[in-house]
Amino acid sequence: MQVKLPRMKTISLWFAVLVLALSASSASVVHADAGGELFTAEIVVADEGSETRNAALSEMLESVLVRVSGNTGIAGQPAARDILASAPSLVQQYRYRTSASGGKTVRHLWARFDQAGVERMVRERGLPVWVQRPRVLLWVASERAGKRVLLNLETQPEARAAVLAKAQQRGMPLQLPLMDLEDQGGLTPADLWSDYLPVIRQASARYPHDLILAGRLSARRGKKWTGSWSLIGRDGSQVYQTPALALGDSLAFAVDQAQNLLAARYAPLSVAGGGSGTLVRFSDVYDLAAYGRLLALLEGLEPVGQVALRRVDRDSFLFELQLRGSQGDLARALDAAGQVVAEPGPVALPVRFDPRPDLTVAAPSVAQPEADLYYRLID
Repeated sequence: MQVKLPRMKTISLWFAVLVLALSASSASVVHADAGGELFTAEIVVADEGSETRNAALSEMLESVLVRVSGNTGIAGQPAARDILASAPSLVQQYRYRTSASGGKTVRHLWARFDQAGVERMVRERGLPVWVQRPRVLLWVASERAGKRVLLNLETQPEARAAVLAKAQQRGMPLQLPLMDLEDQGGLTPADLWSDYLPVIRQASARYPHDLILAGRLSARRGKKWTGSWSLIGRDGSQVYQTPALALGDSLAFAVDQAQNLLAARYAPLSVAGGGSGTLVRFSDVYDLAAYGRLLALLEGLEPVGQVALRRVDRDSFLFELQLRGSQGDLARALDAAGQVVAEPGPVALPVRFDPRPDLTVAAPSVAQPEADLYYRLID
């Protein structure tokens, strides 16, 4: 005999199911660049005085310019200086709030900048404004002790928060998969590990996206992970690596580098002199602090327009730099900074010919030059 639920209970049951479904779906999407969100920022301030506020607004506008242009070093551009100086006049609204931290009261300043005004000043000075931003879907597989699994960030709240915060900071519309039964049945860790594009694309089809970021994380000592990443588009993929970092830092690093690659493609800085694509290898980069110091150095150099990490090999980092000048300009700027020392690159030996007819013997194997310039980071 079939038992029918009372009408009100049936409606309540279906409503509950619908709410749960919508909540699960919306929780996995980050609208990092939705509308005016690119033009808001918040910062901790010491007081509410006008001098402190104006200095903070300039710093906040710098973070807005990074999101608007896609370029993390845009504040170092001479053309950006008067934009930052105009920060107070570009504010539409601001407010203060307080929070408690460690038994102390912390004061925050929030501001929204005028989108039209900021974009006009940026364009007038020949700097890029990145309007159409591709939606990125993130898949990650991890490997520990020979066991590979699909990473569900819902079970890693700190790592999830870190990657979403980085997406928000860089203005990337990032979507995380639900990792439900359909996802787990449609995609395996082996598919990601082998970079099997047909299956990755098929599993991604249920989500609105323009690009796919597929990561493979390998466990290292000290709860750190090295990563290999593929940024997959309709016309192929770009591959890059991330160094040994904590899980959240590794995911945030991957998002940062993906956005650097996309900005170089969709919103490149104009390059004076035609120089671009210079490969520079830096050694003795032993930890995250050293990497951060090196990245800050590169992004602050006048001849450098864009910075993209291409490969990591133990303590050596290979960067591709888009230049606004020549390699000589870059070398002089690096030497003047006093934080790196130039090193000779590997020398390729010529082929050795055997006197016997039709017989050629290769010289002993020597590493081929992988970069245009070589440097060592110093303390």
